[in-house]
Amino acid sequence: MDIITRSKILDCSDLVCPLPVAQTKKMLNSMDCGEILEVKGDFSEAGENIKRFVESQGHEVLEFKSEGEDYLIKIKKK
Repeated sequence: MDIITRSKILDCSDLVCPLPVAQTKKMLNSMDCGEILEVKGDFSEAGENIKRFVESQGHEVLEFKSEGEDYLIKIKKK
């Protein structure tokens, strides 16, 4: 039997710091361990801040893509 990992998506487009980090923290707090959160947005500095925050909290960054101002981060909650 395959284990299905649930995932959630958080769109932080049009948000500037510190809102994307705060929204990511709020979403992660509502999730179960092992769930995947995909965060996307259009302010590259926020993407870097989210990545640093997530790593400092012990969660796993599965993927981090940044192109111009757009970013996508996949996070596994620990």
